[in-house]
Amino acid sequence: MGKRWVFLVLALALCLTLVFGGGKSEPASKKEGGKVKFTLWHAYVGTDQRAPFMEERMASFRAQNPNFEIEEQKIARDQYQTKLKTAAAAGQLPDAFQCWPNAMTREFATAGLLSEINDLLAANPEWKNSFVNRAFDEFTVDGKVYSAGLGISVCSIIYYNKALFAKYGLAFPRTYEELKHVVSVFRQNNIIPIAMGNKPKWPMQSTLFSIVANRSTGTEWLENALAKKGAKFTDPEFIRALEIIVDLTKMGAFNSDVITIDNVQMRDYFYRGEAAMAVEGSWMLPDIIKRAPESLKQNLEMGLFPPIPGGKGNPNVMSGVSGTGIVINKKASPEQKEAIKKLILHVSNNEAQLLFAKYGIPVSSKNITIDPKTVDPVYLKIVDLIAKHPLVTVYDSALNSEQTEIINNGLQALMVGAKTPEQVAAELQAAVK
Repeated sequence: MGKRWVFLVLALALCLTLVFGGGKSEPASKKEGGKVKFTLWHAYVGTDQRAPFMEERMASFRAQNPNFEIEEQKIARDQYQTKLKTAAAAGQLPDAFQCWPNAMTREFATAGLLSEINDLLAANPEWKNSFVNRAFDEFTVDGKVYSAGLGISVCSIIYYNKALFAKYGLAFPRTYEELKHVVSVFRQNNIIPIAMGNKPKWPMQSTLFSIVANRSTGTEWLENALAKKGAKFTDPEFIRALEIIVDLTKMGAFNSDVITIDNVQMRDYFYRGEAAMAVEGSWMLPDIIKRAPESLKQNLEMGLFPPIPGGKGNPNVMSGVSGTGIVINKKASPEQKEAIKKLILHVSNNEAQLLFAKYGIPVSSKNITIDPKTVDPVYLKIVDLIAKHPLVTVYDSALNSEQTEIINNGLQALMVGAKTPEQVAAELQAAVK
């Protein structure tokens, strides 16, 4: 779950808003002929897990609300982030747009760019109370709620091919020493131990490092480090987590092209049986259901990164976060805000939650019962995993834009030997204000 936000851009956006009163594009947002027009930007497109869900849900929303005219822009994830950043700087944000929980929501809310939806929650208590806590908590800033997460994203799943493990007399590793042994055996037999694609730079941080760091430091440590409460990124336990990424790279745990392919391309190694494991998030699930051969599906299991010797973290937790949500531009008109609130309800209500399951997205509602007959067996494995393992914060959801850039680039630098763990740790600590 990567993000490339520069806090300076949002500060500039705030200044523009204060000076010029801008914040949205006028032409597509007027009320004409009795219709309410609004713009919507999102990255639910292409290989994104939520793309087919959003396409189906938007079609039904338009059908049910013919008085709304929606100018929808579907933008690939990396381009989306760049375009949104540029729009924020220019004071030309769309009326509604996809936003990541926690840090990104805080940055945009603090810059005065978002409109709260507290009244929507108050008017729909049954809808509000149906959600798991994090669905709203991670979109809340100073008591103001800005969105509802579209499902849950589990970030640190190790998908593994149990047939390959059995072929070489191996069991899924329950300790770090066992993991190193597994890596060694697969390497000796020309099998990629762990498929990884880190060209976008965020996958290593989001899917692997976040949970490795938690295993080493414990959960409260990150919060304390960011709040400057007795913890620093230069602490030995954090540096140890960085060292583990270096160690795994040096022992050949990843495919040789790990930094030149992305997290979608790397899946082919796993699907073809050339890799024994793939570290990814729950967003890989629809692709597994659609593209993985039946022989792999029958041997597919899911596990967690093992505990680290001397680590302070709970080895039973996974890293994860609420799914992204739709937020409202503060400068949208009252009519537009009401229309967008209806959209937020439409993409997150019980009917939508059932579609989450249909498309392999972990649900964010406590009231939905999944009928095993209606979903792929692989989806049920994710549901079982979530039920057994609590979620802890993924790093790019907790860090601000500058800090996220530092850790993403730093991990890539570690893997090619361009920086040391101590250097990356020092750079990250320097960004804690």
